Amino acid sequence: MSVHAKIKAASAFLDDAPPGEVKEVYNDIKSIVEEDSEIIDGLERAFEKYNLSQFVTVTLSGADKTVIVSKYNSLGQDRFYDPELGKSFSVDHKSLKVSGVEEYDGASDTVSSITSDVKNYVLEHYPDPSSYGVFPQSSDDNIAIVIVSNKYSPFNFWNGRWRSSYVADLSSGSLTGTIAIDVHYYEDGNVRLKATKQIESDFKSTDKSSIVKSIAALERSYQEELNREFGGLSDGAFKSLRRQLPVTRSKIEWGKAIGAYRLGQDIGGGRSAK
Repeated sequence: MSVHAKIKAASAFLDDAPPGEVKEVYNDIKSIVEEDSEIIDGLERAFEKYNLSQFVTVTLSGADKTVIVSKYNSLGQDRFYDPELGKSFSVDHKSLKVSGVEEYDGASDTVSSITSDVKNYVLEHYPDPSSYGVFPQSSDDNIAIVIVSNKYSPFNFWNGRWRSSYVADLSSGSLTGTIAIDVHYYEDGNVRLKATKQIESDFKSTDKSSIVKSIAALERSYQEELNREFGGLSDGAFKSLRRQLPVTRSKIEWGKAIGAYRLGQDIGGGRSAK
């Protein structure tokens, strides 16, 4: 296998790393390739791709919020900006170290107003820490809204991430975007949930505050949809996959599987996270 093919294969592993586990995947890759510097150095772009797609967050010195790294606030050449803080900065994608912080033009009145609405929504509906960003795009009429919430509990063998991104067209009142969920549970096994939903909606173009109201309704509806899907797992997917009797030869009450067994308890917070 050529070096290029090895880099491509290793990059695919890195790109699919579960939330909060990219360092572990990277260390595993280094072990597999026996610290081959040519392959390891070739993963730099894979780190960039992962960070941009996963909306990783960084902290600027003196800032009271974390800043999202995404394609929506990229200035090119590994530099990004945050209108709310009025700062631009460089990021090393492998270490996530921030450097070269500079002043950046502050947000317009419209962006500031939408940012305030998004901030209040995130503080009310998302666990701490969660991050948000509102970024004007190439056209002043298009505003990108990005939200990311990470929940890491490696002591309990699970990690999860919620990502949602939207582009609001202020002139037409259209709202398009994506909601993505990724949860990994890995105690005595390997269970992963990856779900993505494409969004198309609208809002009152004359009322900018209705943008966040539309987002709130969309995300609430999707959460309710997921709850219904989970509620039907015992009689649906689990039922079709289960053995007549497990290896232990002990009958499992599948109807109670989600709520009564350890997977459901741990994800629901059965043990305190550390």
